[in-house]
Amino acid sequence: MDFIELHEDMRVKMEGELAAAMPLHLIERGWDYYRRDKVHSVEVMEDGSAIYGTVRGSDFYAVTLDGDDFSYSTCTCPYNGYCKHMAAVFFAYYHYAPDLSADEIYNWLLNGGELVTQREVIGNSARRGGEAEGRDGRDVHVDRMNPGGWLEEMERLHGASWKLCRHSLHPLQAVLSALKGLSKTWDEGLRRIHWMHAILFVIEQAEKAYSMIDSYSRYYYEMAYARMTEPWLTHYFELAADLKPSEMTDNEHEAVQSLLAMFHDRDMDREMQLHRWEMMYFALWSRLIDNSEWRAGEEAWLTAQMEAAKDAGRQSFFFPMAMAYLAFADGRDEAAIGLLGETVFNRTVLLACDCAFQRLEESDWDRLESWITYLFGGLSIERKSRAFGPFLSMCRIADERQPDNPKWQQYLISFLPHSYSALTDHWKQRQQYEQWTDLQLLLGIEPEDLDVGDVRELAKVAPQSLIPLYHQSIDTAIRSRNRQGYRHAVKQMKKLERLYRAEKQLHKWSLYVDGIVRKHHRLRALQEELWRGKIIT
Repeated sequence: MDFIELHEDMRVKMEGELAAAMPLHLIERGWDYYRRDKVHSVEVMEDGSAIYGTVRGSDFYAVTLDGDDFSYSTCTCPYNGYCKHMAAVFFAYYHYAPDLSADEIYNWLLNGGELVTQREVIGNSARRGGEAEGRDGRDVHVDRMNPGGWLEEMERLHGASWKLCRHSLHPLQAVLSALKGLSKTWDEGLRRIHWMHAILFVIEQAEKAYSMIDSYSRYYYEMAYARMTEPWLTHYFELAADLKPSEMTDNEHEAVQSLLAMFHDRDMDREMQLHRWEMMYFALWSRLIDNSEWRAGEEAWLTAQMEAAKDAGRQSFFFPMAMAYLAFADGRDEAAIGLLGETVFNRTVLLACDCAFQRLEESDWDRLESWITYLFGGLSIERKSRAFGPFLSMCRIADERQPDNPKWQQYLISFLPHSYSALTDHWKQRQQYEQWTDLQLLLGIEPEDLDVGDVRELAKVAPQSLIPLYHQSIDTAIRSRNRQGYRHAVKQMKKLERLYRAEKQLHKWSLYVDGIVRKHHRLRALQEELWRGKIIT
């Protein structure tokens, strides 16, 4: 076909307006329509000012993309405003355009930055050791011998990619893939550190996108964004764990210093953050801590920064945390706890949990108890802390591994009723049914309030543990002194009878029924309900 191109200025304008106005989910759905050959025709007006196309969805729709002003673009589908059919026709145009492919424009919409194809970047990178030429004539230059310039180049290429994350972080996945592709032919050691740079870069882009979310929507997006970035962080920690400082070349050492500089230059005390940046820092630090020269330098830097913050009257959380982690790695747990004690509990408590978990895994009970005592003191005041769940989990695990130490259960009991779920699950798992029953009775838990699966399980393995709960429930129902309460009591008594039968204690059941009848013989309505329910004859 004789293909007519859009005027260059209109094409560039349309690209920019579509990237700014079209929601990401519509771009992705339009791409899906294009890839599935849903676009039946596409053509450009003879004067090169607009694109026409037809798309098959639930019906056939006619699309017009206005190159002069994209906001005047139309589609005959019932959707108001921009739609996936417009995006599909837009991609179909580039199927025929000679200068850009549909894949390239789609990657650009996701990645942002310069309009450079991933194929060009990777291909030229492999041929020229990390250099590629962009479509605008500028070089994409990644000098493996100059790690200090890696982050600057990433910023130049994709520094605005966070602006495309209006609804999800999916555009950053393409950015990360492209950045990793730049060094895929490098030696393993240097490639590993370059990929760590790339991951930190896209994580920072995610932080920028997160910071722009309004407070009303933040909770939803926090969970969605965290799920998206979780595999990136996992990969970062895996890469950090594989670092071998003793085998590093000078160039690799320089690259590691560049990584450290990223943390040094960042405001690690920033309050509203999506990720735990201190853990990314510690993951790197833990591999280098045995290097006495590096360690002395880093400790001196942290000390100077902490003192400078104090002199300025500014409370810092990161620097004491980092010093505490250094003390912890040295086995100076009390010093570490002291440093964390100088900070706001909720800002540093997750590091305390990490340290406590490590001592738990080492079965270092004395040091673990020091950490648990510190956490207990803080959580006694800050019950809504994010560390409350991990604290209860640690106490449960410690009680399983050191059952002769009563302190672990005492910590769980001390937080009742907030620790009810953890404690009731713990006692059931440990088959401490007597304690489990006492807890339910203490809190006035009705059998109906328990999980149905738990009740069925206990009815099989420990029916005796449920009998006191039904006694209490029946007494409560009878004390209501109304017909509805009596009927409820009869229903509970039928269930109680099955438990006595399972325990082969029908004589006790008979004695219990006789006691109920004698005690409440003046309650005629109750007697009638007992007769109707065939509890008595």
